[in-house]
Amino acid sequence: MGKKKKRQPGPDGSQPRRGKRRSIRYEAEEEWPEDRRPARAADAPPEILLRKLTVVEALARLDFQLRAHAAKNQLRVLVVHGKGTGSLGGVSVLSPEVRNWCDAHPALVASWSEAPPKWGGAGAIVVNLRS
Repeated sequence: MGKKKKRQPGPDGSQPRRGKRRSIRYEAEEEWPEDRRPARAADAPPEILLRKLTVVEALARLDFQLRAHAAKNQLRVLVVHGKGTGSLGGVSVLSPEVRNWCDAHPALVASWSEAPPKWGGAGAIVVNLRS
């Protein structure tokens, strides 16, 4: 390994600087949680987030959480699976799998439909559970 070069002092005799140091504390805007726009509309049902999960992980979480919501007697749940823009080819992998899973479990799922745009549009479905 080579020798380290000794840093030369600056023209005023001070230690040399490695580079301009910046702090984001001074550039950041102060933001309060109540000032933020809510992620979904206020009338949206409870969510199950499946984005960025593998198919196996997503279906396991979907099963577990839908059964938990059914046990709490909640009749509608918003399942957010994403549009698939980050996947290979930009085609959704989770969307058809989640919809097929809902069709295959009629004892738990009464019906499902695509979410309205204010709740996620093509990236989510609204699942109606059996009571």
